Amino acid sequence: MSWLRQRADKAAHEVLSPLQVRWLGALIIAAQLPQAPHVPIWVAIMGVMLVAVRIALMRRDPLRPHLPPARIPSWALAIFAVAAAIAVRYSFGYLVGRDPSVAFLYILVAIKYLETRSPRDGMLLVCLACFLSMTPFFYNQSLFAALAVIPVVVLVGVVLDVLSTGSDHSTRSFAPLVAVRRSAVMLLQGLPIALLLFVLFPRLASPLWSLPTDSAARTGLSDSMSPGDISDLSLLDTVAFRVEFVGLPPPNKQRYWRGPVFSQFNGHTWSPGLWSSVTTAMPIAGPRITYTVTLEPNNRRSLFALELPAGPANLALGGQITAPDVIARVTRDQQVVLRAPVSQTIQYTQQSVLRSWYPAMSNAEGPSNLGLGEGNRRTIEFARELRDVQPNDRAFIAAVLAKFHNEEYVYTLAPPVYGRDAVDGFMFDGRRGFCEHYASAFVVMLRAAGIPARVVTGYQGGRMNGDYMIVRQSDAHAWAEALLDGRWERFDPTAAVAPSRIELGVGDALAQDERLPLFARLDASWLGTMQLTWDAFNYDWRRNVIGFNRDRQRSLWREWRLDQFVAWQVVALVLLFVFAWGAMVVGWLMWRRRKQERALVLWDDLNRRLARAGLPRYPHEGPLAFAARAATRWPQFAIAFAAIGESFAELRYGAQPVATERAALVATLQRAIEVLPAPAALRTTP
Repeated sequence: MSWLRQRADKAAHEVLSPLQVRWLGALIIAAQLPQAPHVPIWVAIMGVMLVAVRIALMRRDPLRPHLPPARIPSWALAIFAVAAAIAVRYSFGYLVGRDPSVAFLYILVAIKYLETRSPRDGMLLVCLACFLSMTPFFYNQSLFAALAVIPVVVLVGVVLDVLSTGSDHSTRSFAPLVAVRRSAVMLLQGLPIALLLFVLFPRLASPLWSLPTDSAARTGLSDSMSPGDISDLSLLDTVAFRVEFVGLPPPNKQRYWRGPVFSQFNGHTWSPGLWSSVTTAMPIAGPRITYTVTLEPNNRRSLFALELPAGPANLALGGQITAPDVIARVTRDQQVVLRAPVSQTIQYTQQSVLRSWYPAMSNAEGPSNLGLGEGNRRTIEFARELRDVQPNDRAFIAAVLAKFHNEEYVYTLAPPVYGRDAVDGFMFDGRRGFCEHYASAFVVMLRAAGIPARVVTGYQGGRMNGDYMIVRQSDAHAWAEALLDGRWERFDPTAAVAPSRIELGVGDALAQDERLPLFARLDASWLGTMQLTWDAFNYDWRRNVIGFNRDRQRSLWREWRLDQFVAWQVVALVLLFVFAWGAMVVGWLMWRRRKQERALVLWDDLNRRLARAGLPRYPHEGPLAFAARAATRWPQFAIAFAAIGESFAELRYGAQPVATERAALVATLQRAIEVLPAPAALRTTP
């Protein structure tokens, strides 16, 4: 075992060449870039700058050969790592969790690059870069995230190629394009085996591990509503969820995606009431529509369902469809909620009854939805005066909606900032507002008239893109429901001001000079078409690759009749395919090799062997010069190297010999090469 220790000691004392350091830096940058959008900006900049510092220090050494090599002491890097941990802790407010841990790893990999000296350090850095390249999948598993990993995988092959050639590898003898092409070809050669294992390798019913939920805020509807909240959310183009319908989708005016319901009002902010946590909802009877929702992470417990949900959602978790009421529940105010926040993309199947009313379950629901909070006296007095004129509940509601419709109220995403009495400011001063202003004022007036009412938030609308619907944050909406004749009925005061908002969408309801998200007005433009096409590709990726769970795998096996075979037969089939594919690849390489000129094949083999032995050939170096340099390095094989150089030069550049002479020269070249020992022996030869 002494030779192993000697080899390990020698490897530990080897120093990486500038070429190897630069390619390691390229690998680190490629692994950092996909993760950069998910870390704080200072972390992203610092990680890249540390890599640049190492490159700058390496370039300084040749310029100042009289000075010792520029190195950062290990103790300084350790202090810097501790300082980075403290900064990450301060930035996130906690350190144990997905987001701070990924940010800390982002910096640590760059710090490790600063102190990388030996090939062993280089191999460790390759492993760290591979792990860092996987961290973007903690946040999303989109097609773009998968494509962003491909350059990292190709660069891993290039870096391993560079590291395997030895630290004395010359920049001039390394062909980057050849190394990149070789790595890409190897990746393509392994792709069929990866696809086979993806289809046939058993899918687990539940994940082996999971990440703790981070407390960082997500884009989406909040657990409360204040003036301006939904109008700010409607300026975003991000996707809230996607929907696949069984059958035809409902018309736009029936696409009310119910979310959080707010009953408590303090005069400015709406918040959930008592019934938002009571899970004893009465099932809704009637014709049902079935659909599957793919919900993006929002760190909230609400699931979104068309009014009205006919029961709890069936969630697909780890390839298994959960039973109703196990994870998702329907509350008494018809919210579909989870027991835990949505911290990752989930998919659930829901059934709904397209109806605008449902029966109240308790007489206590009325008094709990009459609170008016503080302030807004003018609105309350106006509502009570109108109530004296319209004692009938439905007539009073019609009069309020008529006020919004007939008077000069404006539907806008840029209302003025109303003060403490926001409802009064909206009703009598500004008269400009978004859906939350109209819904809030409507409910306050109904409560002032003694009619129980509350605010419902969610999304309204959605746009079909092929066979599925996209619902964006710009579709966020607020409406109201009132308790009339023992049942809760939906009323949308926004429809009284801007009917096109409900019929066509927010982009058609607002004036052309209104500030809107990019894709809200790009229905017919090439940019909108490109965005929808990309979203379709991404959604197909999510459905067919990310969503390829255990049930879909079993269904595919039945379709291919693989369920007839026992486990060992499937394993044998996979091994047979792997062997056959490997044989095809090897056979193709051998065919290419035989197709080449025999002398050139022998010469290329010699170049590779000597490069592994520590003597690479320069691109400008001819066979005679290279053979002479090799004879100087290994004088005991000078005769063999002379025969190699002369015979190859004659075959390659001399006059075209007859067949017998050519065969003799090739035989001389082959015998001379066979005289040389293995690269490892040459490397250790004094």
